[in-house]
Amino acid sequence: MFLGLLVAFVCAAFTVLVLVLTIGYFQLRYRFQHGGLAITWLGRRDVVPYDRVDGIFAGQRLGQTMRVRGLNWPGFHIGVGRTRAMGFVRYFVTTGDLTEIALIVTPDVTFAVSPADAAGFRRELIRRVEESSLELIAPIPIQASESPAVASPLRDVSLVALTVGAVALLACSIIYIWLHWANIPDPLPLQFARDGELWKPSVYGQRADIFKLPGIGAAILIANLGVGLAVYARERAAARLLWSTSVVVQVLVLIATARILH
Repeated sequence: MFLGLLVAFVCAAFTVLVLVLTIGYFQLRYRFQHGGLAITWLGRRDVVPYDRVDGIFAGQRLGQTMRVRGLNWPGFHIGVGRTRAMGFVRYFVTTGDLTEIALIVTPDVTFAVSPADAAGFRRELIRRVEESSLELIAPIPIQASESPAVASPLRDVSLVALTVGAVALLACSIIYIWLHWANIPDPLPLQFARDGELWKPSVYGQRADIFKLPGIGAAILIANLGVGLAVYARERAAARLLWSTSVVVQVLVLIATARILH
């Protein structure tokens, strides 16, 4: 049951993740508006003022293949990177083909986008930039947002909250065992099998074997924490999914411990 629930949760979490990313894929938009180009994705909105655009180039100007830190799935890249030719780049693209990408250079950062008609997009953007220089439109500041390139996973609230929650649940399992230690039989029935209409013990172990459950929970917690920290820079969603899984594992460990002891 423990393994079945764990697999079911992981599959459900992965399904939700894919669903959210699919919605994000279809919600990615580049809109020409008065004063600047608006880039929206999953409720996030960045505005590139026309009067801050220093250059507009094709994707080949990157000089290398894309190396994106953030969401980096095949055919869908949202994140940041750094190249020798263009410096700091923020990617909002749905392709890995550089010929289909347009680069928008500003004094601070280069934006990479992938409109359906990259050449037509560049021509329209050039026209609007030229018009804005003639009209002397007041600058519109780019909305500030935390950059995944400089953000540390140790500052991620989700890491702190999920890790504290997982450790607290693991501690509850250990405390639960300690409170019931005097009443735990030895040998201890660890598995049960149906015998007619009744469930009877089928596997026994020593009383200390009950600590194997919290041990499994602790091992999964440490492994998920380490892997999540390792992949955080490139796949934040995957890292948070691993940390969330640790919490669910500890809940299942606590449930399994209580069922065995009762």
